[in-house]
Amino acid sequence: MRRKLVKQGAATMMISLPSKWIKQNNLDKGDEIELEELGGNLLISSENINKKEKEISIGLNEKNKEDIKNILTHFYRRGFDKIIFNKINQETAEKIRTFTNNLLLGFEVTERDSSKCIVENISEPSDEKYEVILKKVFSIISETQDLVINDFENHSINNLAEIEEIKNQHDKFVFFCKRLLFKNKAEKENILEWELLTFLMHIEHSYYYLYKYVHEKKIKPNKEALSLLRESKDYFKLFSEAYYTGKIEFIHQIDKLKFKYQFGNCLNYIEKSSGKEGVLFCYIREIFRLIQIGASPILSKMF
Repeated sequence: MRRKLVKQGAATMMISLPSKWIKQNNLDKGDEIELEELGGNLLISSENINKKEKEISIGLNEKNKEDIKNILTHFYRRGFDKIIFNKINQETAEKIRTFTNNLLLGFEVTERDSSKCIVENISEPSDEKYEVILKKVFSIISETQDLVINDFENHSINNLAEIEEIKNQHDKFVFFCKRLLFKNKAEKENILEWELLTFLMHIEHSYYYLYKYVHEKKIKPNKEALSLLRESKDYFKLFSEAYYTGKIEFIHQIDKLKFKYQFGNCLNYIEKSSGKEGVLFCYIREIFRLIQIGASPILSKMF
């Protein structure tokens, strides 16, 4: 981006800073920034500056008291460091504590009384952990796939609590990655990463809701369902390989195989099935669909 120099006084030249960069770094009038000369370049940075904490105060009422989870995750992803809830009761405070522990990496309830609850950042990992945590996001989906397939094969669908705990851990890591993307910059690359993270969350959720349905309806998945689930694991591996290698041939394979799975075998089994078994194949088809359309941001990053 280009900026014009503006003369200020006898020997001083000034430039304006981009408003988007100022907002993303939570800077205001009077704040300090760092300037570093690198050869013929001048680096302007907000790093290592003690920034003000971003905080927000929310009064709960009859209309929004059921939205605590969404409120917490929304302001967490937007980079707030302290979230203050006012006008709460004991039951609401407990919900806030539970959602914080389950979903907000590095955050805890630090103060709580009869009418107020404060959630804030106490041990958030550094920005450098983004790639490490993103790999964990991918590996958790593989872990979930193995657990689901193993339980279905053994007709022992008794690990719903464990599957839900894994899902919550996955959500926690996805929310943290989105928080880092929001806090750092909103460039094209980051927007695509945000979209990718959303699909990864949906893929993990799809396995959870499949397992939950089979558990609650006491279904014994047949050999066709088991075969599709094993193939969904291979399908997701193509997704992962596409992201980490940047090779477009993996995207081509994903796109080609959609005619075998979501528009082929899955639809055929849905048409031949009835009742609960038909619903089961609908859940499985959704897994294939999410993996296929979720490859879109990966493809966009290749160009």
